[in-house]
Amino acid sequence: MKPLPPERAALLKVFEERLGYHFDDRALLDRALTHSSRAHESLAADAGHNEPLEFLGDAVIGFVVSDLLHRREPEGKEGRKSKARARLVSAPSLARKAAQLGLPDLLLLGRGEEKTGGRKKANLWADAYEALIAALYLDGGMEAAYRFLAAEFAPDLERPPDPIEEDWKSALQEQLQARGEPVPEYLVVAEQGPSHQRLFRIRCLIKGAPVAEGEGLSKKIAQQEAARKALDVVRR
Repeated sequence: MKPLPPERAALLKVFEERLGYHFDDRALLDRALTHSSRAHESLAADAGHNEPLEFLGDAVIGFVVSDLLHRREPEGKEGRKSKARARLVSAPSLARKAAQLGLPDLLLLGRGEEKTGGRKKANLWADAYEALIAALYLDGGMEAAYRFLAAEFAPDLERPPDPIEEDWKSALQEQLQARGEPVPEYLVVAEQGPSHQRLFRIRCLIKGAPVAEGEGLSKKIAQQEAARKALDVVRR
C-alpha cells in the first residue's frame, strides 16, 4: 500500500492524539475512515475501505460493553443488561461518539457520496466508529481496544441503572396518560443502508405534532430512541 499523503498523515496524527493511541500501522487507521464510495473511485488496485472492518469492530464493541456491564452489576438481571447493551451499542449511540471525536470530518468519501450529503449521514459515522475499533484491535490488540472503549463508555456506565431505560415507550405513554393526553404515535420517516443492515429513522408524534426522532438498526430500537428524546421534551 502506498504511503499516506503528508497532509493526510498529519491529520491522522492529530486524531491519534485525540484517541490517546498511536498506530504502528497508520494506514490501518486511514482505511477505517475510508468509505467504500471512495475506494470504488480509486484507480489503485489495492484501494481498501472500512466495510470489512465493521463486522470485527461490532463484535469487539459488543464484547467490551458486555464485560463492562457485567462488572458494573455482576448479579444484575440478564434482560436489563441486554437492553442496556443494545442501547449503548446502537447506531445512534456510536454515531454520537463518532461525532464527539470529530470523526465525520476525517471520513474519506467518494465524490458522489459527498455531493449527496454522505458526510452528514449518522449511519456512516457509526460504521466508521466500528471500523475504528477494529483498527485499534488489529493494531494494538484487545488491551488497546478495551482501554479506549472503557474510557468512551465510562460516562454511560457511571450512573446507576435506571429501570425506566428498559422501556422508554411505556414510560412516555404512562407520562402522557397521567396528564390526560393521548398515546404517542410513531412514524417511519427514513430507511437507509443495505438490506442486512437497515438504519431506520422514526418520528414520535404527540397529539399529531412531531416531538422527536430516533434512529436504530431496527424499528423497535428507533422507536425507543424517539420515545426517550420525546420523554425529555415532555418532562421540561
